[in-house]
Amino acid sequence: MRILFSKREHDVLERIRSGDNKAMEQIYNEYRNEFIGWSVENHSISEQDALDHYQDTITIFFEKVMNGTLQEIESSVKTYLFGIGKNRILQQFQKENTRQRHEEDVSEHYRFLAEKEINEIYTKASQTASGMFSLLGDKCQEILKLFYFDKRSMTEIASLMNFKNEGVARTSKKRCLEKIRQEMEKGKVNGG
Repeated sequence: MRILFSKREHDVLERIRSGDNKAMEQIYNEYRNEFIGWSVENHSISEQDALDHYQDTITIFFEKVMNGTLQEIESSVKTYLFGIGKNRILQQFQKENTRQRHEEDVSEHYRFLAEKEINEIYTKASQTASGMFSLLGDKCQEILKLFYFDKRSMTEIASLMNFKNEGVARTSKKRCLEKIRQEMEKGKVNGG
């Protein structure tokens, strides 16, 4: 069923086509506040976004009237404007959803790269530590294992390793660490 514009609306369209700025202002002002309220309430957008969509809607409407593509429609001017506006708002949501999905994809990609890089760094560090550890003698390996992995005190290490006292255990640990530092400087350790 086709409903033509009312005579009043048809007359306003003719005035717009003839360049009557007052007719344009009349249409603009007549539906502005209602459109903004409707957009905010029904589409949960800000008033500023609603106003921006109304401006776009009015521009599209005036262009169609002026270029003659809008002669007759199956609704009132208000319904026609709100239909254009609704399409504009839905297009915004589609763009935002597409942008958001793209940002999530990019974020996931960077998260993957970061995890991969962290894993590579961890693997390299682990290989380096393992290589350094293998260059040490059994005594140094045992001292460092007891101190760093088993969290033993220097007093306990001295007792377990049959050192004279805690000071000897501390000095031995220091020498072992110095040996690791020297080996790293020589570049003997794989990855070092």
